[in-house]
Amino acid sequence: MIIDRLTVRNFKRFRNETIEFTDGITGILGNNGTGKSSIVQAIFFALYGVRATGIAPEYIVSSFAAPKDKCEVKLEFSVGGEHYTVIRTFKKGKSVQHDAEFYRNGKLVAKEVGPVEAEVRRTLGMGPVDFKNTIYAGQKDLLTLLESTPGKRKEWFLKALGIDYLSAESQKILKERVDAAESGLRLLEGELIGIRGRQNPEDLPRLHAELMSTRTQIAAYEKERASLTIKKDTVYKAIREFNAQRDEHTRRTETKNTLVREMTGLRHQQDDLAHRLTSLSAREQECRSLEAQVAAYPEKKRQLENLRNLKGQVDRLTAEQQFARQQCGDLSIRIAKHQEQVAEIRKDAEKADKLRAEIRTGLRIVGTVPDANLETLVAAKNQEIDRSLGTFGERQKRLEKDQAKLISDRDTLQAAGENGTCPLCRQKLGEHYTEIEQEFASQLAVIQDEAITVLASWEKLKKEKSVLESIVPKLVGLRKYAEAQARLPAIEKELADLLKTLHEKETAEKQIAEKMRACHFDIVAFTAIEKAVTDLEKVQTRYNELARQLAQAGEIQTQLTAVKTRIAENEAAQKETDALIARNPFDPAHEYMLEEQLAQVTEAQREADTGHARATEQVRHAEEKIATIKSEQAKLAELEVRIKAASEEIELLKLTRSIIAEYVVYLMQVVRNRIEGEVSRIVSEITGGRYEQVLLDDDFNLSIRDIDADYAIDRFSGGEQDDIAVALRIALSRYLAELHNVHESTLLIFDEIFGSQDEERRNNLLTALRTQESRFPQIILISHIPEMQGEFETTLVVEMGADLASRVKVVE
Repeated sequence: MIIDRLTVRNFKRFRNETIEFTDGITGILGNNGTGKSSIVQAIFFALYGVRATGIAPEYIVSSFAAPKDKCEVKLEFSVGGEHYTVIRTFKKGKSVQHDAEFYRNGKLVAKEVGPVEAEVRRTLGMGPVDFKNTIYAGQKDLLTLLESTPGKRKEWFLKALGIDYLSAESQKILKERVDAAESGLRLLEGELIGIRGRQNPEDLPRLHAELMSTRTQIAAYEKERASLTIKKDTVYKAIREFNAQRDEHTRRTETKNTLVREMTGLRHQQDDLAHRLTSLSAREQECRSLEAQVAAYPEKKRQLENLRNLKGQVDRLTAEQQFARQQCGDLSIRIAKHQEQVAEIRKDAEKADKLRAEIRTGLRIVGTVPDANLETLVAAKNQEIDRSLGTFGERQKRLEKDQAKLISDRDTLQAAGENGTCPLCRQKLGEHYTEIEQEFASQLAVIQDEAITVLASWEKLKKEKSVLESIVPKLVGLRKYAEAQARLPAIEKELADLLKTLHEKETAEKQIAEKMRACHFDIVAFTAIEKAVTDLEKVQTRYNELARQLAQAGEIQTQLTAVKTRIAENEAAQKETDALIARNPFDPAHEYMLEEQLAQVTEAQREADTGHARATEQVRHAEEKIATIKSEQAKLAELEVRIKAASEEIELLKLTRSIIAEYVVYLMQVVRNRIEGEVSRIVSEITGGRYEQVLLDDDFNLSIRDIDADYAIDRFSGGEQDDIAVALRIALSRYLAELHNVHESTLLIFDEIFGSQDEERRNNLLTALRTQESRFPQIILISHIPEMQGEFETTLVVEMGADLASRVKVVE
């Protein structure tokens, strides 16, 4: 695998950077914390996602990214002549947004996280852990390889090769399974003992005998229940016949009572109708006495209707008159307000003339200047004064500066004296001392005179500005008066219109008053006729009621005849009902006898049902006990089979643990031999054949053959130890690559391996790494040491800007 290009956007400290990679040794330099290692993490992130970086998900996206921005990393690389591109995006908020795309030779091959990871594994031949162990080495790796503490180097190799996982994790998993299987076996054995303790061989025959006896009792109960059901049906039939006889007797008795009540009502109705016929003769006389008054009612009602129509006209004219008066009042108020406005505007005209005169005097205006131009004139003068004040202020500052300079030079001259040296020309003062001193005095006098003149002019301008500032409020007042004066014609016209309208409304009100007088409406006469009509309406109502009652006399006589007929019919019906009751006698005591018989049969039936239910429950209970015994017998057989299987599984798991432990020992020997041979070849290449044999014991302790003897690593110099450590790390990378069938040339990344070396040892490490460029055509070295800048074919410098974002630049 060869990396061609890496593009990062919003990844950790990088905003938007594109990094080109070339063959040979590339150095990535920068201060700690600038983001050097983040470049390697971006490569891991692009290939395998968040977990491969070792970074918490919340720190992947840059802190300076906008809330909706995503982190995006694009990695372009080559494998076996094929060009690949993987693009991965990530954002974590309320929900995680993680996506990826994988391209081969510009064609989309896979989308989404799962398919892309599978395609990366297929292309590179390894997962994230093996990939990282193959291409990446940190400073701690080399330190561990040189570690003299027993077991440290072996522990590192076991972890890098994945053997520690095979050994520790498999033993742990198998032990957990053995423990779980033994625990399950104990539970099964306990359950087996418990079931056997509950078993009794005599229970099953006894339960079958009880079951037969109880079923015989159930048959007897069912026969008795059938007999009692027949008896109960006979009693129910007798009760129904008795109830029918009782209902018939009750119905006839109710009929007799109804006839008696009806007879009482008919006799009361007969007496009432007879009384009403007697009282109608007196009402007939009252009706005749009211006929004369009723005859006068239509004429009085017509007179009242005419007066009501006339009253309506008068009420309408009164409302119109009131509305006209209200309009006249409103118009008078508006006219008064307009007259006040006109008077006030005319007074303001006099005030405006006075202000205008004051403004023109303050501005010293000669001739005629329109009011509209006064504000412009004041603003222009204000600007001119402000410019002049600024000019005089600058002149004052310049004069003060010149005066201070002259005084300083004069003091220097006086300090030097006649025998001193001129501070300007460096010549002896001598006889020129007095002349120069007089020249200083003359120049100071000129500056002071000019300063007095400037100050006087400045004071004059300040007074003029004060006058202009006092004129500004007057201009505002003058503008207000002018605006009011401009409204005067409109107000005067509106006033004339209001006066005209008021005159029209007053004329209309007079016309309405004339119409009201022409109606000749008398409210007293209207009230008298209205009362007379009301009284006549009461008489009319009474007359109509009497006439209606008199018209009912014939109807009342007819009703009286019908009531007498119904009384005769009722008397005949009562006699017939009495005869029917006498022919059908009824004995209430017979009901109690029937109820007693029903209670005896019901009680016997309840006892039979209870016995039947009890016997049925006994059968069910016995059947359940029989089923339980049979189930436990089946359970015993099943437990015996499961216990045997569990015992066999435990033995098999223990055997597997033993075999894996032996395999790990064998695997360690094979791996150690392979790495030992690879390290020897690389050490020979790095040292130019000086050292050709490297030996690893069972704990991966190093021995180097020098001439005819083997020596421990701490016998050699620091530079030689670095060579051996690099050889070991490269040998591991070669072994892991071959283990995953990766035979193509690939890259190698070393992170901060120069941190503890001096310049000589750093140069030695670089020399050692250059010997491996044929196998690793692309080697990336990360360091914070600035002195390394000129030691690489390509140097990338990572810097942090003022915005705290990291940037990468290529240094030639």
